[in-house]
Amino acid sequence: MIIQIPSDKMDSNSYLLEENGHVIIIDAASGEEVIRRISDEGWTADFLFLTHEHFDHIWYLEELRQRLAVPVVACRLCSERVQDVKANLSNIADVLYYFKTGIVLEGRSESFTCRAADQVFEDEYEMEWQGHRFLFQRLPGHSPASTIITMDGEKVFSGDYLIYGEEEITRLKDGSTEDYEAFARPVLEKIPEGTLIYPGHGEIYRMGEAPEPVKRQAPDLIR
Repeated sequence: MIIQIPSDKMDSNSYLLEENGHVIIIDAASGEEVIRRISDEGWTADFLFLTHEHFDHIWYLEELRQRLAVPVVACRLCSERVQDVKANLSNIADVLYYFKTGIVLEGRSESFTCRAADQVFEDEYEMEWQGHRFLFQRLPGHSPASTIITMDGEKVFSGDYLIYGEEEITRLKDGSTEDYEAFARPVLEKIPEGTLIYPGHGEIYRMGEAPEPVKRQAPDLIR
């Protein structure tokens, strides 16, 4: 079972992957709803995977670690960059929020850092969990630590790549069009049609097909 949980702050997604009462969380964009779902079902959180270092994907990382005692898996660069307010972009969250939503916040949001990941890898990593196989691939471009996570060769958790209807963004701080063209695009373009895409923003869809329209509530203001 895979559950998509949109953030209560921006339109970033967290995902819960459940099998036999055990759960993997992908990205910490949401907090209370993730905890509620896991608690209500009596599930055990085994891992939290990060697709990249940006603030809107790690809002609740420390809260989830504290309340669920869940170990974090990320590439080495992501682990390093979540510890830096400039690298995780939380120091300019208000500006990015305005460009994303058109809303000017009344009060300034606080920049923040997170602790290093518990388990790190360099550019590629494979692991098995509850009969499923995961392949992690660091694909710089959107950010230096951007990573896609492929599950069983047929489901891709793409972070801020492959957001339906949007061009790939490489203009943020430390993003690189050159890296995207050299490393990310060749891999992303080889994903077969029909593959399920679970993006970090927007709706789930199959490669080559439009997503089902879903009405989503406007996010609350950033804390």
